[in-house]
Amino acid sequence: MISYSKEDFEQDVILAKKLQKQHGTSYYFATAFFPREIRDATYALYGFFRLPDEIVDSAQGTDNEDIKKLLRAFQNDWIHCFEGNGSENPVIRAASYVFHTYKIPFNLSEDFLGAMMQDTEKTTYNTYEELEHYMYGSASTVGLIMSYVIGFKRPLTLEYAKKLGVAMQLTNFLRDIGEDYAHRGRIYMPQDELERFGITDEIQVSRMSPQFVEFMKFQVSRARALYRESDPGVSELHRRGQLAVRLASLLYERILTKIEEAQYNTIRSRVRTKLPEKIRVSVPVMINHLYNS
Repeated sequence: MISYSKEDFEQDVILAKKLQKQHGTSYYFATAFFPREIRDATYALYGFFRLPDEIVDSAQGTDNEDIKKLLRAFQNDWIHCFEGNGSENPVIRAASYVFHTYKIPFNLSEDFLGAMMQDTEKTTYNTYEELEHYMYGSASTVGLIMSYVIGFKRPLTLEYAKKLGVAMQLTNFLRDIGEDYAHRGRIYMPQDELERFGITDEIQVSRMSPQFVEFMKFQVSRARALYRESDPGVSELHRRGQLAVRLASLLYERILTKIEEAQYNTIRSRVRTKLPEKIRVSVPVMINHLYNS
């Protein structure tokens, strides 16, 4: 077994932090409100989630079998490291340290990597239930893993964490509809619901229509409901992590407001919240948290 110390972890986590700062601006902002120990663990986990996602999403034009080989290599490296044999990849080393430190069930990493592999095989989803199954692997697992790092009161807390993961993932899908199809050939929207709202080729040809607006209103409403349903779970987390999770939830839900302000046109452009807006919407939550401490 290869020795790996806390000092080694603190060095390795630097790369993961850079990945989060570059790619996950809302999440990076919220992560800053964790105490250092949890903050560094979050950086490490973000890197672990990000690298397989990058393998899949940055491989446009690459043979599908080659992408699968890269994912399998990442997974094998992860298993090898988790079993105590080390890795040349600092993100994998740091994530393994976090999994062992917080006793995170290994199967959650398998479920996540399984969803990444699914992205190489599937580009559409027939029903919301089918999409929901994918979102469990790609997002609910993230909420579950973070719950182990933060600490939680009872098993029911994990159900709320799964729901928040779905809310955030659905928000991402709504924001990135045009980009996901244009760059990756994927439509993360239930095909039966697209048909029900009379959507034909709007996404494929970047065309807005009244039907698409109504479809988006329905999906935004669904996502907002998920945020509301997941909210009671935040207070069941350890106090040290509640503020950061509330801010992450708030900032992701704010993306839905930006979609509404853009008249639901995420086919042609990608909405985003800028730092001044993040600060403005976060201050009341921070004040309330301090007042109730």
